[in-house]
Amino acid sequence: MQLILIVPFRMQLWNLNTYLYGPKDDLKHRLLWREVYSAEEEAQLKALVCEAESRGLAFVYALSPGQDIVFSSSCDLTLLKRKLRQVSDLGCQAFALLFDDIDHSMCQSDTEAFSSFAHAQVTVANEIFHFLGEPPVFLFCPTEYCSSFCTPSVSKSPYLLTIGEDLLPGISVIWTGNKVISRELSPESLAEVQSVLRRPPLIWDNLHANDYDSRRVFLGPFKGRPPRLRAHLRGLLLNPNCEFEANFIPLHTLGSWYKEGKEEGKGENPVMSQDLKDGENQVSRIFSHEKTPRRGLCSGSIPLSEAQVRLLVGLYYLPHEHGPPAQNLLQDLTWLKANCHCVSVEEWRDRAGRFLAACDDVALLHSAVVNSINRALLYDLYPYIWDLRNTLLVAKAFICWLGETSSGAELHVVEAEPWVFKGGLSGEVQVGII
Repeated sequence: MQLILIVPFRMQLWNLNTYLYGPKDDLKHRLLWREVYSAEEEAQLKALVCEAESRGLAFVYALSPGQDIVFSSSCDLTLLKRKLRQVSDLGCQAFALLFDDIDHSMCQSDTEAFSSFAHAQVTVANEIFHFLGEPPVFLFCPTEYCSSFCTPSVSKSPYLLTIGEDLLPGISVIWTGNKVISRELSPESLAEVQSVLRRPPLIWDNLHANDYDSRRVFLGPFKGRPPRLRAHLRGLLLNPNCEFEANFIPLHTLGSWYKEGKEEGKGENPVMSQDLKDGENQVSRIFSHEKTPRRGLCSGSIPLSEAQVRLLVGLYYLPHEHGPPAQNLLQDLTWLKANCHCVSVEEWRDRAGRFLAACDDVALLHSAVVNSINRALLYDLYPYIWDLRNTLLVAKAFICWLGETSSGAELHVVEAEPWVFKGGLSGEVQVGII
């Protein structure tokens, strides 16, 4: 539990106040939700609850029974209460019931007992809320948790309308915005759902989540959410990268956003409102001079420089946008492919030189991370940097070949090994679509 106990420590430093526990690798959170924790698991969970409490953090225990719960079953309801009572006895005072990413269909007995899927969920949620003594923090994640999931729309969704009308007012409703991963959030964009739900939503922000794609990680700052948004929410939870060390900048800048909004109540957080370059300078200083405990300080000898951190963050920025280094790489590669026979040799080679130098910078970054004093960062980010380094080696070879085509050089094609092209069938189908 050493790794997870570091989380409350860092959160306290960064002005954050809530930790929601709902890891997918805890099988008893979702798949085996009916099973109680063993004595050893209880001890670990209690240690985390106590650590959060000692740091002034609200510890929210989340359970996801939606995949196979029978809402009309008294047995399932009893098992649900037993599980949550066990966690409550460990000192937990805040809870969440999650019904996200499940099928809308109900079994025969549920169809006979409830008028709709939403009615079934609300009935169970309200009963659990009463059973737990109506705790001050009780969260409910609906199956339609963003605008794009609502049928036919947010304002006309029978599902959401039932949630808003029948869910007890003491229960907060989770919402991700217009989409699962919303590029921006604004008070105006949330006004409609607030009216339907009859309460301000609690934002579950997937801006930095990467559990949907094992080849992506997001190191950029928390942005696109003005501090004035806070006045229109019951709260905001950031769903982080799976890799612990990757979340330093996202969580640090979230803490800055929260503190700035609380102190000023209006205007943009400086982290968000500066131009992109200045923003990268700031997160680089934060990242390079961290004072919190680290895991595994051994083997490496040199910290990353500010320039290296800026490059690293720029290559793995945010889901909707690349940082300047990645943008430049892609723009140069696209231009070189399109103009290898359309511009002067000098112009093309000048652009190619810039691209090849950028590829070399990534290779040097790979070496710097390998030799960095922060071994935890290496362990978490190495697969991503290694993958990009190797891909750019192929891109370099391709650009060098393009530069020689005018002299009649031929591209010698050999059968590629399976590891060359990532993604299996899904990746090949995407390439076929493109």
